[in-house]
Amino acid sequence: MTFTDFFDTIGIRFEAGTKTRGFIPVPGTPVEMPCTIICGTRPGRQILITGGVHGGEYPCIETAIQLGLHLQPAEISGTVVVVHPVNPPAFFAKLQYYGPHDGKNLNRVFPGKALGTASERIAYVVSQLQQCSDFFIDLHGGDIHEALLPFVIYSRLGGDEVAAQSREVSSFLGFPYVVGSVSDNGSIGGAANSGVPGLLAELGMCGRWSAEEVEEYIEAVRNTLRGLGVIEGTFVRHEDVKYLDSMQVLTAQHTGCWYPSKELGEEVASGEKLGEIRDFFGEVLSTYYAERGGILLYVVTSLAIVTGDPLCAVGVS
Repeated sequence: MTFTDFFDTIGIRFEAGTKTRGFIPVPGTPVEMPCTIICGTRPGRQILITGGVHGGEYPCIETAIQLGLHLQPAEISGTVVVVHPVNPPAFFAKLQYYGPHDGKNLNRVFPGKALGTASERIAYVVSQLQQCSDFFIDLHGGDIHEALLPFVIYSRLGGDEVAAQSREVSSFLGFPYVVGSVSDNGSIGGAANSGVPGLLAELGMCGRWSAEEVEEYIEAVRNTLRGLGVIEGTFVRHEDVKYLDSMQVLTAQHTGCWYPSKELGEEVASGEKLGEIRDFFGEVLSTYYAERGGILLYVVTSLAIVTGDPLCAVGVS
């Protein structure tokens, strides 16, 4: 299936040299995803860019909006589809992680279900778009209560060729760290299992956004598109990117108050304390340690924490 085939099924038609705007309906839900289709004047790759899988990650959403606004058919070889945002209900509800219709994390239910809950249905539609793509770029950032360093995740699933392309292109953004993942229920894992290489980028934090962050994000994506041969211009190959084998994510074992022991970006050693959860009387409920040494890629900044919430992540070399 091609982008043309997919959009024909929902009544959106486009041709070479045009920019088309519209909404992608999610069947069985009230959700409509705004999208921009930039169809180039020359043949080339089919690229899917998504922003706003999580509703509280604002720099990536504004970046996707601006890419849809400013990318022009005359500069494109192939077709670029930008979805901005993927999860409008979560965006307007100002929710971190979860969707308001079903309380599910959209980035934990890929490849979705055609007849599932709202989040599963959104994931299913995005998965259909992924299968039309030659490369998938999923833009993320620190959610409402997350502080993070800029980094990129690629999937090791889908075979050696898909993983190798995903890893290489992940460096094109120029973010300091590139991390491998074997998760199979997120956006890039779902794409990789369908044979589509891709990456998940992280920039921004704590429910804020700035014009400077968005400009940085836009240039990173444009450099990636130059590296993929989709737009012309000087491609910058970033040689100083550090590759990490994996990411150890710690999750809360109790509901209570979260007290991190380390600062964002700190190097931590195996067995070193990362933080603790206490109750309202200051008594320690659980303590968290690094299983392996590495760099602290993100830390949850909220005092309030609920069982199952992420607490922090260590990027392991």
